[in-house]
Amino acid sequence: MLEETILVVDDEIANLQKLHRTFVNRYPVLSATSGREALDLVQKNEGIAVIVADQRMPDMTGVDFLRRTLDLLPHAIRIILTGFTDVDVLMEAINTCKVYRYMVKPWDPPDLLMTVERGMESYRLTRENELFRKELIRRERLAHELEIAREIQRYILPPRYPALEGYEMGVEYHTAREVGGDLYDLESNAGTLQVVIGDVSGKSLPAALYGAVFSGQLRTLLPRMPSPAEALKILNDSLIARYQSANYIAVAYCQIDIENGMGVLANGGMPYPFLIHDGIMRRLEIPGVPLGLLEGISYDELKFQLSTGDTLILISDGATDALNKQDVFYDEDRLTESIRRHFTKKIPEFLKGVHAELRQFIGDAELNDDITIIALRRLK
Repeated sequence: MLEETILVVDDEIANLQKLHRTFVNRYPVLSATSGREALDLVQKNEGIAVIVADQRMPDMTGVDFLRRTLDLLPHAIRIILTGFTDVDVLMEAINTCKVYRYMVKPWDPPDLLMTVERGMESYRLTRENELFRKELIRRERLAHELEIAREIQRYILPPRYPALEGYEMGVEYHTAREVGGDLYDLESNAGTLQVVIGDVSGKSLPAALYGAVFSGQLRTLLPRMPSPAEALKILNDSLIARYQSANYIAVAYCQIDIENGMGVLANGGMPYPFLIHDGIMRRLEIPGVPLGLLEGISYDELKFQLSTGDTLILISDGATDALNKQDVFYDEDRLTESIRRHFTKKIPEFLKGVHAELRQFIGDAELNDDITIIALRRLK
């Protein structure tokens, strides 16, 4: 916050000293003996809140000087001192120079001080209103930008997932902020189902935009159907080469042969997926480095079988890292038990049940990370 300063301008030294003594114990005071000297002070001091200027000065009139300060100090309180009663000059000053008050010489210091105090109140109110207006504009602009980001995110996330005979699938997706850093994709072509889940580091707008970049590159790869390991390598190399960013993205990518249920998984830093077979749950444990961190990374692949009745579950870490008001994590044990309680239900009800228990645990606490849960079941 700039210190509220008073500028006094008068070519007569005695008047200047009298003005200085009126304010010096209450406010910082700047003094000038001419309009040009005063303009130089105005250009160097943004904190000038009040200007008290004599009308008659040798280089320019007080009205001329005050008019030149309008652009530099639009909210300053302007008081003009005059030794004569020229109504036309005074009206010009009031109408064109935003003069707050005029005072006739010789002036009474207490009266001038009271006038300045009232002017300061008006100045502060004007400044507060201006700051409020700027903050309102900033928030409106941010809201507009967030709405654009939401539209981008709605565009890059699949509007629906494939309807495959013999399979049932669903997604629970919830963002911690207005826009999220989690992303997913489900694509079916040429007898293969491709499932991708990702989690961009960070939150809100930067994470969403980085995720949009990644999703655009991913969509160009899906029709070509490279192997999951090859796809992650291509995406990592592209992010490293083109985007020097503080963000990175964890990704799990799997391909499933729709006919026989054979699956291949590559993982770049995501939580290990769950596979439930005959009521027994295990994790598909395959590690990997998140994308966008290191050059020249290769990824391993893990093969798995999705038999009739089996359920595959992929999650982002928001499902286990959610905190309640006591700062206790939901953790993998609670999530695993919730999955056990609900996995026999149809996929939509299963996902709703798991998410409902997670939200119940969080309670009134703020969601600290995006939550994505994808479930796929082979029916026959």
